[in-house]
Amino acid sequence: MSTPRKLSVKKPVKLIFSGGFLGSGKTTALAELAKRLIYRGMRVGFITNDQSENLVDTIIVRQMLTDLGVPVEEVVKGCFCCKFDELIEHVEKILAHNPDVLMGEPVGSCTDFVAAVANPIKIQYRDAFRFAPFSIMVDPDRVRSLILNETRTDFPEDVAYLFGKQMEEADTIVLNKVDLLTAKESNRLLAAIGDRYPGKKLMAVSAKEGTGMDEWLDDLISGRPGANTVLSQIDYDRYANAEAVLGWLNAAVKLTTDEQFDPGQLMISLATKLRDRFKLDKGEIGHLKFVFTSAGQSMWANLTDLTAEPGIGGEELGRLSRGTLIINARVRLEPEDLEAIVRDSLNTVCTDMQVQPEIDDLQCFSPAYPEPTHIIREPVE
Repeated sequence: MSTPRKLSVKKPVKLIFSGGFLGSGKTTALAELAKRLIYRGMRVGFITNDQSENLVDTIIVRQMLTDLGVPVEEVVKGCFCCKFDELIEHVEKILAHNPDVLMGEPVGSCTDFVAAVANPIKIQYRDAFRFAPFSIMVDPDRVRSLILNETRTDFPEDVAYLFGKQMEEADTIVLNKVDLLTAKESNRLLAAIGDRYPGKKLMAVSAKEGTGMDEWLDDLISGRPGANTVLSQIDYDRYANAEAVLGWLNAAVKLTTDEQFDPGQLMISLATKLRDRFKLDKGEIGHLKFVFTSAGQSMWANLTDLTAEPGIGGEELGRLSRGTLIINARVRLEPEDLEAIVRDSLNTVCTDMQVQPEIDDLQCFSPAYPEPTHIIREPVE
């Protein structure tokens, strides 16, 4: 293990990391937890993570939290485990703001977090940090399709393997989006999760409506030690294949028009167009996210399932003549096919709305084989 950076902390900082598969709602949930921490008088920092630049989540978090004084950093071009030194560099930047709590959101296709990230931090920076219980957030539809096999999915078995490994290393499994469920269905899914993963603390929340969020936060800051469940074994070939089946697209697009257009309508139209194209190619969606920014304000749209309708959030921007659209798509397609569909759909929607798109940057690829900087399988207190 390399010589660790020297970090300056006045007191131990609580680390609240929450993982979970693509589309589970981590960004919204962690931002809402951050607001609650601030209302309780705590100083908060936030780190996002992605395999590429132009990350929608970072823009959303900054929009939601910057006015509350939350410093936001991002680790890109690899997951926390494969970019450990960069993670610590960004942690150091946030420590300059003297936070009480530092929150982190690993890439949605990441697992083996405890062995590759938490344990090295515990060893190298024992006096600087205290881990809260490590939460894995899950979407009800993913539980039904990837764990219970109740609904059809075009994701291969290795994705279900990855999803299961994420839940296996959790201290707490958090069933999100319960506002979409009856109480009976929520309880049924929690019971099924508990049967599959005994010994886990189970919670049900709606990050959108706030249900269960304070109870979750109380547990996170209770002092209960966290990030203690090390995966005893993991097949990295299956893990890598689960990531590699996804085309991973990030793009930044300038949009202009001589008239004016509704950015919310444009994002909903684009999400719907892409969904319908993906259906034709059995392109199962991990997540599809957009954020439109103009004059420092942002609104966003997202879609996590081929059978769903896109949702929208953020500021109401009205009609505009220009702005920047960031597109993040994680879809079970070959990268070249995903890129072609996104380019064609973008051009079609923009032509229909008489908007001129100019792509500033577009990256589309499948994630590389995960190669963590450190792996420590022994439990570390």
